[in-house]
Amino acid sequence: MLCAFLLISAPTAVAGGWAVTYVDPVPSIQPDTTHTAGYWVLQHGTHPFSGDLGKTGLRFQSGTDSHEFPGVALGEPAHYAVTFSLPAGTYEVFGVQGMFREHPLGTLTVPGTLLVKPVDPQMVQGTGNVWPWKTIAPPLKNPAVSASPAPAAVTVPDPPPGKPLPVWLVGLVVAGAAGVFLLLRKRLRPAARR
Repeated sequence: MLCAFLLISAPTAVAGGWAVTYVDPVPSIQPDTTHTAGYWVLQHGTHPFSGDLGKTGLRFQSGTDSHEFPGVALGEPAHYAVTFSLPAGTYEVFGVQGMFREHPLGTLTVPGTLLVKPVDPQMVQGTGNVWPWKTIAPPLKNPAVSASPAPAAVTVPDPPPGKPLPVWLVGLVVAGAAGVFLLLRKRLRPAARR
């Protein structure tokens, strides 16, 4: 009975809920220098979480050495920023996603850049019909834009021209045509005089 109660009352993170962290473009990271990075935490990889997500941030792991930096919410739904400074080295980077399990983002080499691991397409599911963002938005396709009507008329462009003929080939064709013309002219003249 107690097991059934625990399964029914388990939070969505345990019952198959998940989130995906997307990182805004990050410039080259220098050692022991303060950097700021933006990131998005989207439930099912498509939409903001509707409840209290909890603490978000980025975690950098190098062997047994771990550095976690908390994020702060920005003006757009599900958009955060984190400020961090790291010593030189190579780090596995994880998105800290509040009530959801951490999301592996890729590898950061300091000095250097973040090599982002592609998101598993099976983690990008769910309701993508509501688009709560305006100008600043996560790197997702806006469903409202993809549903736009087709244009009334379609113009099919001419196929691109082929490669131009080499100059020597053009000269050969012209010379051949001139030779044929002269030969025919010579043959037709005696026939016309008879």
